[in-house]
Amino acid sequence: MERIQSKREVALHFLFWICVFLFSTASANWYYAETRELFEVYGFRVFLQMLVAYMIIGFLIPKVLNRKQVFLFSVLVLALLALVHTLCTLYLFQHLVPSYPSSYEVFLRRFDSPTFQGVYFSFNQFFSNSVYYSYPCIILMAILFYRERQELLVLHEKKREAELNALKNQLNPHFLFNTLNSLYLLALKKSDKTVRVIENLSHILDYMLYRCDKKYVMLRDELLLINKYIELEQIRYGKRVSISFDESITGQEKIAPLLLLTFVENAFKHGVSEAIENAAITIQVENKGNKLFFELKNTKPDIQPEINERKSLGLSNIKKQLELLYPNKHQLNIIEKPHTYKTELELCL
Repeated sequence: MERIQSKREVALHFLFWICVFLFSTASANWYYAETRELFEVYGFRVFLQMLVAYMIIGFLIPKVLNRKQVFLFSVLVLALLALVHTLCTLYLFQHLVPSYPSSYEVFLRRFDSPTFQGVYFSFNQFFSNSVYYSYPCIILMAILFYRERQELLVLHEKKREAELNALKNQLNPHFLFNTLNSLYLLALKKSDKTVRVIENLSHILDYMLYRCDKKYVMLRDELLLINKYIELEQIRYGKRVSISFDESITGQEKIAPLLLLTFVENAFKHGVSEAIENAAITIQVENKGNKLFFELKNTKPDIQPEINERKSLGLSNIKKQLELLYPNKHQLNIIEKPHTYKTELELCL
């Protein structure tokens, strides 16, 4: 694979320099009487452009500039351009002028002294040569910068997907443990409600294993899952808990799977199971335009136990999921009062 990538890189660079050469010759073919002269002039110029580009990109930037040696980098770039200017001027007087004198009569008249020294020490000539031999390097740097940015975006997306998968793998066993614990208690009591619990649990497991492996799921499917979970917990707690679930959604909205369920699960786990007297849970879900509003309010037991590890795990995971899936597109407020615990979540779907 690396060999294929290397060959592809070489081919792309070769194509780039062919394009530079063709662009230069096509824009200047009117000036030269012979095709041979045209190729000799621009073949050598492209060689010098390649020298500048690969010296700067392949050596000076990684070895000098990336080590924050800006002054040394500037000096070495100027030295490189001076070297290229020297080679260019030597080639002009040692080969091009003797071989094609008529092509350079007008050009040499621009200088006070039409000699090597007169051309070489001309600042205007040095500046124009520096710009000409540097422009392909600037284009290559822009292309490489764009590609690095694209690669970083891909790596960031892969990292985000890996983090989300890790979070889901933590949430699913957490939820399954609590549900199986409820089923175990009902089985011990030999309750007639056990069958109904198994039916709901079957739906929940089917959803978790086969239908929520995507980044986003239908909101109505997520709310059906919550309804199944509430029914399961209502069977378990009976009259110990009063539940109100008001949902009002429209359209084909999608949401991250198991996002809302974690809040509902925590409400039962820490607001109902630990309560001595009757508990209450109120859930409201509605959407307005492209925004979803979720509000959950549950009573708190009079005697507050220490925050256990599972509660911390559930809440921290859900916050991480929100940061990864809805960056700057969500607002989470957790309001804790002496007797109630309220969660307010606003999502931009």
